[in-house]
Amino acid sequence: MKLSDIELTKKLDISLEELNNWVKKNLIKSVSSSKNLFSEETLQDGEAIKKLLIMGYSVDEILKIKKEIGLPLNEIKNSPNKSVRSLTIGELADLAGVNTRTIKFWEEKGLISPFQRTDGGFRLYREQDIELIRFIKDLQTFNYTLSEIGNIIKLVSSKLGQKDIDLVGIGSEELEKINSGLEYLIERMKETRKATYRVESIFNKRLKLVVRIIKIKRRNI
Repeated sequence: MKLSDIELTKKLDISLEELNNWVKKNLIKSVSSSKNLFSEETLQDGEAIKKLLIMGYSVDEILKIKKEIGLPLNEIKNSPNKSVRSLTIGELADLAGVNTRTIKFWEEKGLISPFQRTDGGFRLYREQDIELIRFIKDLQTFNYTLSEIGNIIKLVSSKLGQKDIDLVGIGSEELEKINSGLEYLIERMKETRKATYRVESIFNKRLKLVVRIIKIKRRNI
């Protein structure tokens, strides 16, 4: 059974322009006798491509994966480690409220890393990475640079202070450095809270005046 380009776009719920781009990039191929006819196998490839796009992979990245190993759909469904729920980069981005490009950029900066990669090259993350990404976002609101955030993560660990396993075996001198670093950060946060309160108070005073004037003007209309 053959599918026309229009039929294929409807089944995949994509535009004709997007389909033509996939063909141009050699992600999918039309039947040799006609540029507008496709096999049923092409529909399966199209569904796989859509899933990979949703996960955050670019068309060029998907093409590379297809050339090297094909489209390994089974690999992205489950992690070999059954005790850990794995997340794809797309799932992690959605749950943490960022885009996949941000996660990839933070990976390059060493702020976050997948706990494993499948043979097909798919990044897999732990659920705890959701909190790590939110932590990074919070630190950015305090105008920390990515370099500073990297150092902070080293102080609190990627588990955000919830486990002490990484502290076992660390020498006293190194522990003292960690202690000093955390004390400094806590003191800085206290000062930030005080400054935030002072600025917020001014905003609130001004807001009350604005609201009062608005009410007066509405009464006079």
